[in-house]
This record gives sequence, structure tokens and C-alpha cells, in this order.
Amino acid sequence: MLRRAALALLALLALAGSAQAQSWPNRPIKLIVPTGPGAATDVMARMMSESASRTLGQQLVVENLPGASGLVAHQTAARATPDGYTFLFTNTSGMASNPVTFKTLPYDPAKDFTPVAIVVDFGPQMLSVNSEVPVHTVTELIAYAKANPGKLSYAVDVTAGAAPVVARLLNKRANLGMVEVPYRSAAQMAQDVASGTVPILISSMAAANAMVQAGKIRRIALSSSKRFAALPDLPTLGETVPGVGMDGWFVVVAPAGTPAEAVDKLNQAVSEFLKGEDINKRLAGFGLGTSGAGTPQSTGDFIRREQEKWRALAQELNIEKQ
Repeated sequence: MLRRAALALLALLALAGSAQAQSWPNRPIKLIVPTGPGAATDVMARMMSESASRTLGQQLVVENLPGASGLVAHQTAARATPDGYTFLFTNTSGMASNPVTFKTLPYDPAKDFTPVAIVVDFGPQMLSVNSEVPVHTVTELIAYAKANPGKLSYAVDVTAGAAPVVARLLNKRANLGMVEVPYRSAAQMAQDVASGTVPILISSMAAANAMVQAGKIRRIALSSSKRFAALPDLPTLGETVPGVGMDGWFVVVAPAGTPAEAVDKLNQAVSEFLKGEDINKRLAGFGLGTSGAGTPQSTGDFIRREQEKWRALAQELNIEKQ
């Protein structure tokens, strides 16, 4: 009887050890990113993955799937096996702007993904001008535009989901009558504004930073709902033109049906990353900020609110789906 009891105990311990070994994660995790290496989304994903890898004890391997406004990456993630070993590091474009700009999508942002965590919720666009333009405030820009009807143009990267919408919203609500000059290269766009080819720029802070530091482009205002702590004297657009406010953001999602254990543990790992001593300073260098990871539920609520906002903006601006 003692021998049988000992064998039974050993069997139970083996089962417990096996269950523990199978606890998530027990192998590397894929993190799909919808942009190429070096883009803002990719940089943020790699910063987060390095920290989360240490926290989880398994490597988060970034897989870049750029192109087609993120459609390839989102479709791939949506169709991945929901076993907790594939996640998607996505942004405003993939989850909010694509649904209002494309007639059909190969994925459903509302049904195909399980929310995991917010990484960045403060990613404003910036209004800036060539340093020779006699404008230092939004009020001065409005007056300058009205004194030169139909003569002003603004540069915008049309591949960046938030930038063109902010630009068109400001143009419409302030009745500026500016002409849009579309770009597909942020570097070329900033260079052309710095040289005076186009007088006005609406872009991410990071896209214009080098030319701002060189004194060739002057910051005017941000599209955020609040001022940027690192640049407290830089006003928001909404302080002069009510209702013109929008932030870009980054979130982590998983294929729908991913086990709650994996979702919760990665959420906790992202939360630890965002509590790091130097994270706010590092984010500020990109013109970004965070309020924390939240919970999977609050992340889902955040995404839904943003999607509703984008649907309303698309209707106001008569954005036609392509």
C-alpha cells in the first residue's frame, strides 16, 4: 500500500510538473507589425517587445509585414491560430481609419481581434510652417490664409491615417481654403517644406523634428486634446479651433479566441514596460506619450470609442471609401 501511494504521489507530481511546463508562454511569441523596420510603429513594437521578453521569459519575435496600409499584417494576424503565440502591434490606421477609407477589408477590426493593451494613447499630429512664413500662431495662420485666399498649400503624408484627416478637419472648420499636396514619403515631405516648396506641414512630431532642430521649420500647434508635457508652451489646435483634436495611438491585440491567460499576462508585461523609469523620456523623444496599458477590457473600450470618432469624422469630411 505504501508503494502504491508513493507511485500515485509521483504520478501526481509528474502531472503537476507537466501542467506547469505547459503554462503560457513556453516558446517564442510572434509579434506582427504592419510597417517596415524603422517606422514609428516598428520602433515602438521593438521597444515593447524587448521589455516584455524579459518579463515573460520568452522572446517576442517581431515580424514586419508592411504594405497595403497594413492590410496584409492585419489579415495575417486575424487568421492566425489563437493559441497565444501570435499577437499584432497595431495603430490608428489599422483599427480605426482603414474601416472608413476602404470599401472592403480582409479583416474585421471589431470581430477578428481580442484587445490586449494600450501602448501609446498620445500621438498628436503637428501643424508647422516653413521658417520664412510670417506665422507663429494658429490665429495668425487663419488671418494669413484669409488674406491669401486659394494661395496656400499644405503638405501631408496620405499614407499616415491621422495626418490627412487632421489637416482636412482644420482646413474645413477654420475655412482656410488651403490646397492639399499629398506625399507618400515623410522625409521628402519635410524636406520640401523646409526648402519652401510647400509652406505648411501637418505631420507627426517625429517627421518634422530634424528640420525643426535645424531651424528650417517652425512648430505652431498640436492636434492633441491636451498640451504635450515636454513642450508645454506649444498650444493645441483645439484651443483656437474648437473640435479639432486627434491623437494617434498604438495598441496590442490578439486573434479572437486567444486564451485569457496569454492576454492577461501580456497585458501585465506591457504595463510593466510602460512603468519603466525612462519610458516617458524615450516616448517624448518621438513626440508620444502614454496613460498606461489599461486592461484588456479598457483597451477594447478605447478602440471602440476611437472607431466611433473616426466614423463621425469620415461623415463630416465626406471621405469616400476607395
